[in-house]
Amino acid sequence: MKPTAADQPVEGPASGNQQSKAVDAGALADAPTLGELLRTTAHLGAIGYGGPAILALMKQTLVTKKKWITEKDFMDALSLAQALPGATGVTVLGYVGFKVKRIWGGVIAPLGFVTPPTLLMLALSWAYFAYGQLSFVKSLFAGLGALVVALLLNATVVLGRSVFGKLSRDDWRGALIAAAGFTGVHFLHANVLWVVLAAALLGILLFLPLCKRGAAVPDAQAPQTPERLPARAFVPAALVAAVVTAGLAVPYTRELMATFLGIGATAFGGGFGSIPLIHAQVVDAHGWLTTKEFVDGIALGQITPGPVFITATFIGYRVAGVIGALAATVAVFIPSVTAIILLADLHARVQNHPATRAVIKGLQSGFIGLILSVTLQFAAKSLVSWPQWLIFAATYVWVGVLKKNSLWAILATIMISLLLIN
Repeated sequence: MKPTAADQPVEGPASGNQQSKAVDAGALADAPTLGELLRTTAHLGAIGYGGPAILALMKQTLVTKKKWITEKDFMDALSLAQALPGATGVTVLGYVGFKVKRIWGGVIAPLGFVTPPTLLMLALSWAYFAYGQLSFVKSLFAGLGALVVALLLNATVVLGRSVFGKLSRDDWRGALIAAAGFTGVHFLHANVLWVVLAAALLGILLFLPLCKRGAAVPDAQAPQTPERLPARAFVPAALVAAVVTAGLAVPYTRELMATFLGIGATAFGGGFGSIPLIHAQVVDAHGWLTTKEFVDGIALGQITPGPVFITATFIGYRVAGVIGALAATVAVFIPSVTAIILLADLHARVQNHPATRAVIKGLQSGFIGLILSVTLQFAAKSLVSWPQWLIFAATYVWVGVLKKNSLWAILATIMISLLLIN
């Protein structure tokens, strides 16, 4: 059995642990080919259930198993992705892809990740609108909801170990920020964007003195000025621009693509935080779906892998068929992936500044509170019968304790749901 990321906690960006970082850097494998990057991210997209829980699987695959990036790189990507709009997992992969294969990688990695859930959602959308309510959707959703709670709990534990590392007297700062983030979202129902900004501010206030004390210790690998990119490196960017231009030029996809470009550019706080924004646009403003259809689309999104934003495929299919589904899906992910590619090198150059390290530590600590809040919200709605508690407990033992692949837990959950949940 291979160890997961939870078995190998490291110090966060504020620690300045030079020896640990040198070991990480020395253990890196060769950069993958574009084909290997596409296959790996597509595999993550095919088995990535659970929203934030997929981040733990990404970390295990990219850091521990493949060794394409260091754990510090992954946590830096996570902190930057949290500060940007859009789906966190897709944005993280944009950063990772750019890190290992520049612009081509920054396009290929997110594309591979979203392709499997998009294809599955296309099939489910066709079935839903062709034949009406699917009889097994509610049963599957009930069972998969319990599985998601277990995956979220595991993600909280795994990412918490990465953020806090070895517990020490200085960790009260991170715990305070995590508690503040949890309270703001779970009890005060604050906008996730304001919670993220508050976590960054608290990071400066609480961690800056600590980071300044460790600032004299340089990283094992100081960031270097990126090499000048050849002209051919911008081909993928030109292709993406051409797709967007074509979508905006076609009359029956113009409004759809423009709407989802706007959603992708303003939906801070990840998938679940974006649901009210999407509802306001597609139900209230445009009337493309009824409220019931929108809720059913979110439910279908839960039984597919990938991010919550994949519901854009369902909405696009309702508006303009397959072309509309592809247009909406591409549009909702483009803003965040473009932003993180543009900021990746700048982030690398300033990440060792004490203020930057303090902000990153604050964002990472706040993210633990956000994940915990989502976990409890799902638990309150999903763990209401003994089969669901059985699925939850078995999944956590399988994934969190035994460190097994979540795909088998998903398959078992589907069987139990169909047999035991009415």
